[in-house]
Amino acid sequence: MAGEVEFSITRDALPAGDYVAPGLDIVLPDRCFPNIVRGDVAAQPWKYMRREIPHNWYVDARDPLMGFVSRDEAAILYNTARVFAGHPALEIGCWRGWSTCHLGLGGVRLDVLDPVLEDVTRRGEIEVMLGCAGIADNVQLHAGRSPDAIAAIATQRGRKWSLFFIDGDHETPAPLFDAEACLEHAAEDAAFLFHDLASPDVASGLRALEQCGFHVMLFQTMQIMGIAWRGRVTPVHHIPDPEVPWQLPHHLVGLPVSGVRFEHGPSRLRTSLFAREQRIAAQDARIAELETNVGRLQHVLERSALRRRMKRLLGLER
Repeated sequence: MAGEVEFSITRDALPAGDYVAPGLDIVLPDRCFPNIVRGDVAAQPWKYMRREIPHNWYVDARDPLMGFVSRDEAAILYNTARVFAGHPALEIGCWRGWSTCHLGLGGVRLDVLDPVLEDVTRRGEIEVMLGCAGIADNVQLHAGRSPDAIAAIATQRGRKWSLFFIDGDHETPAPLFDAEACLEHAAEDAAFLFHDLASPDVASGLRALEQCGFHVMLFQTMQIMGIAWRGRVTPVHHIPDPEVPWQLPHHLVGLPVSGVRFEHGPSRLRTSLFAREQRIAAQDARIAELETNVGRLQHVLERSALRRRMKRLLGLER
């Protein structure tokens, strides 16, 4: 794509404070976002904000508390979209179009769903951005709320989506409902990307797909991204910034992390923990069954003792 080539840069051209994993191609469409600035993570009140990560956090100057995906996360979106170039994709939650731009530059045929598109001014700004990036022909904007509007768009488009990026409402149960609604319209070879997995509410969507048989993997980034996939899909390889002492929140421990050595160790641990949980559940069920049987036996014994007492009182039994 012309826009893709125009915005391509090398790692040494990245702004100071940005990190992008080696091996990922990079685009820098910043000129299409005239209000983009570095945000102040210390001022961000969200309890799941990973303020300790030293990478640049970008915002729109008019909304300094609502951030974009980081440069590294944007590169994951762009490179994943390139894997699905030419295929249908759905983005839930576009905010000001930063993630939309990177997905579109990757070459997917993108549907975008967000209630902010009901605002004429906001929609117009995003349309200007799409024109600046040269991707307007491949992106369709839909004003509406997920998950309710997903089925209607799928019917309108008459096709299943191969790639999904879920970055809408982060509060329970919205991420789970978004994932479940998208799953109904997913191609056999499909991938789901999630942003802000630092939140356990968002992680519920990824976990639900794992329970449905999808492979899952984390990307250790500023706010933690993740991918769930099935079929003939190969996730991009990501190496976390070696200068950062990365950790995982407890609700993600045990999930495989891209680019981390002994990646399959956590996978085996997760399998072992799951098997242990199954054994404990089976034991609990057996204990409950035994308690029920003991209760029934106790009831029978009590009734038998009552009958013997009545017989003695009536002189029918000595």
